[in-house]
Amino acid sequence: MICRNIRVSFRTYGFSRKGDCPGGLGCLKFVGIDLAWGEHKPSGVAVIEADGSIARASAQPRTNNEIFQFAALDASDGAVVAIDAPLTVRNTGKCRPVEQQLTDIFWPYDAGPFPANLSNPAFQPGARIARLLERLEGKSFVQRTSPVQRQEQRTLIEVFPSPAHVILFPGQNRLQHLHCKGLRCKPKRDRPWAEVHSQWKIYRARLRSLQYGNPAVKFAPEVNHQIGIEIIQYTGSKYKQFDDLLDGIFCAYLAYYFWYWGSDRSWVIGDLETGCVTLPTCDLPNCPLKVRAPLSAGRD
Repeated sequence: MICRNIRVSFRTYGFSRKGDCPGGLGCLKFVGIDLAWGEHKPSGVAVIEADGSIARASAQPRTNNEIFQFAALDASDGAVVAIDAPLTVRNTGKCRPVEQQLTDIFWPYDAGPFPANLSNPAFQPGARIARLLERLEGKSFVQRTSPVQRQEQRTLIEVFPSPAHVILFPGQNRLQHLHCKGLRCKPKRDRPWAEVHSQWKIYRARLRSLQYGNPAVKFAPEVNHQIGIEIIQYTGSKYKQFDDLLDGIFCAYLAYYFWYWGSDRSWVIGDLETGCVTLPTCDLPNCPLKVRAPLSAGRD
């Protein structure tokens, strides 16, 4: 594939020359945040640098300040930030239109969302999600349906890892491709820990396979060490940090993926007014997901 020319306005973002950072992209980075809904609960955060390296990841940040510090979001660098959390919630009850659309499409794959509405304190003005969004907007981040393809920017998007897994990691037989169910690595009362642990290992293997993805990434040694741990001894809150860690890394990859492909491979479900989620598109022919998608489910 021949990459398109990258046009960058360094003056807009305070860069003095193309040599300020590797790759001629300024200090561009891609940040993934698996944002906890509750106050002071830990979130998974990861950063991919402009050269495609997963430089750092953590499931320790508990406050918005700690998230900003870990990802250096107070800096004037260009960045695409992908957040796994409902960023726009205006409905007083039930679920957002985007969540209904996601359920219609991905419920058969066990990859539907939890409902978000203003009856939940987590989504009200002044709660941690709203405060993080306001702080990012105060730093000139703009919420978009998809990043501007391969350009310097300060963009934030809402993502949802579970259906993104269904899309990006299809199976295939001799006649067709098949989309498998979402991973079952979230602990539930009737779900054995042996299953949770095995599904987490599948998640890790998928992330490692992105070293051969399009775009490809590479893991810093420290991040490789973090995800290389044996987790079968961990349950409850001790396990959750490892789940959040992988979600943070995957969200960062989605930020990188959407920047690399732009709207060419962005499936936008919903809208910015009532809430939207940006997903990858399946580039295999005769995709069954496109057959299931209602006309109201945005564009691809």
